[in-house]
Amino acid sequence: MCSRLLLATCWLAASTFAAVTVRFDTRAPEIGPYPSDALTIEDAAQATGRRIDLPAVGQDYQLLNELDGFSPNARLRVRFSGPVNPETLKEGIRLLALDGAPADPIPVNQVVWDSSTYSAFAKPDRVLDQQRRYALLVTDAVRDTSGSAVEPDPAFLSCLQQTSGYCGELAKAIPPDRVVAASVFTTLSATSWLERARAALSEVATEYQRREGVSVFSFSDLGAVTLHMQTGADPAQFEEASLPFSLLSGVDKIAFGSFRSPNFLDSGQTIPAAPTKQALETPAAAGRIQFHALLPAREKPAAGYPVVIAGHGFGDNRFASPSALASSMAAQGLAVVAINAVGHGYGPETRLLLRDKTGRTSEVDGGGRSLDFNGDGKIEPQEGCLILSGDAPIGLRDCLRQTVADLMQLVRVLRAGVDLDGDGRPDLDPDRIYYAGISLGAIYGTMLNAVEPGIRSAVLNVGGGSVADIVRWGRSYHSYGVTLLGERGLLNREKDFDDAWPLRDKPVRVVEETSALEIQELFERMEWFHAQGDPLFFAGHLKKPILWMFARGDRSVPNPASSALVRAAGMRESAWLYRHDLARQILPSLDENPHAYLADLFSLASLPIALAAQQQAAAFLATGEINDPNALLRFLLGKNIFEVPDVLPEELNY
Repeated sequence: MCSRLLLATCWLAASTFAAVTVRFDTRAPEIGPYPSDALTIEDAAQATGRRIDLPAVGQDYQLLNELDGFSPNARLRVRFSGPVNPETLKEGIRLLALDGAPADPIPVNQVVWDSSTYSAFAKPDRVLDQQRRYALLVTDAVRDTSGSAVEPDPAFLSCLQQTSGYCGELAKAIPPDRVVAASVFTTLSATSWLERARAALSEVATEYQRREGVSVFSFSDLGAVTLHMQTGADPAQFEEASLPFSLLSGVDKIAFGSFRSPNFLDSGQTIPAAPTKQALETPAAAGRIQFHALLPAREKPAAGYPVVIAGHGFGDNRFASPSALASSMAAQGLAVVAINAVGHGYGPETRLLLRDKTGRTSEVDGGGRSLDFNGDGKIEPQEGCLILSGDAPIGLRDCLRQTVADLMQLVRVLRAGVDLDGDGRPDLDPDRIYYAGISLGAIYGTMLNAVEPGIRSAVLNVGGGSVADIVRWGRSYHSYGVTLLGERGLLNREKDFDDAWPLRDKPVRVVEETSALEIQELFERMEWFHAQGDPLFFAGHLKKPILWMFARGDRSVPNPASSALVRAAGMRESAWLYRHDLARQILPSLDENPHAYLADLFSLASLPIALAAQQQAAAFLATGEINDPNALLRFLLGKNIFEVPDVLPEELNY
């Protein structure tokens, strides 16, 4: 058996150097093996002690070169000197965790073979730990088309004979047997920015304020509630929508307040990079964040009502889906509090108009956070959150990070005790704070709950990750991918794209279309520099009870993305799948897309399904127990439509 020190010598003595070798070039990411710490430089200001140093040029790579490591879900690359049998790639490529307790090798998944460059691409079978070193190993289990084992590049053998620098580290890291190529790489700090932002919040006074004048309104006194939405800028334009608060049952009052939260965003709605080892500077700029609370129609406990922070979805606002949950929460004695996410809620001049039964109207700041980001004079309901145009597709990264920072500041407000009506007593219990998020609210809710211990438990509904995969596969957001690729001239179908990226657990995908590989590479870069604001890289840090809820055949956040999030958290046992396929067999009038099932109270077909799921969510937050929602529906539908899946769904199912 060859020792590590003699590995290169053994190969040189025993090998006949088959025609196919595993190519090796430490400074060429297109050759690899990749990723590799040979493509980093030392940086003492970073938590990992490293910073990316890719040789490519362009704004994308400039942003990547600010990061302190590689993606924990990196697209691995191995290049060969000739054709190999693609079916042997899964067995012959693996990862090994370093710098910690001995661990089993990590297989690869989603394997792609590029027959034009003899290159293999793959993802780790699971999301890797942040701030950790890994070895990417290629063994002689990979076979060429004649069945012979692939062999090492002389450059690799030469590297192993060195005792210092990257090659010296590589020689120490790899196991002695059967390895024909390898690299060592370090994963980035994913949660670090939000953890440091939370620490910075302690330097900022929350400056909680009740609304001037009347701050609490009883629904029994109101005749109409209207959202006066700013939908245009310069000059301001408005549209109005009536809010059906009169339909809420068990909800007695609505209260309004605000707090101060530091604004980490610059004028381009992005957060500048900061070294990950250093404390964040508290920004001089701060915003006043408007919130409202929906209070149950029951006697208030001495400590105040237990409170659920409700996170709304993409394009939604604080008065919509959070209100749809309020009745079910009130039935459990839970108040609901909500803010607008960054870039949501229409323009800053948006107002809520409350007309009482005498005809008098009170005007409340709507807390709109959308803006005319593209300068077309319109203010879309989510404008300023998703950044895809320009030199680099920041995507949702900084919208989500700033929103989470604002919610952490809201937790500080609640923990200090909130007196909504000015009677000198807390109205919301500072020790019983929970979270419920839908869609985008589940995405930033995953991040929030991973770094904020002040929240006791959470319900995360129809979230998913990575964000790149949601754009890649989700029909509702596919157009954003078209926009991104269109601006870069990468559309390979008529006004559309196909990147030939495989789902999990599929056979190796042989790709012969160069344009598809270029699209894969762009999505990979997007996922990498989105990692500090992507729930996929936060899910493994969840340490509290979570009820996961998602729907089979979701066309907005597709099942593989939801499954990836649950799998990264290791919480399949607390994940409940709504079988929309079974429900539509009985109720064919149900919407084709089940994405909004938790808040869809507006049709006779969807109402009982929504209420059953909501009651499960509310009971979980109130008691910590996960009830079976089928009990409420079995009489109506004759079958169970909710289940804990034995295996997480990896197909799109639509």
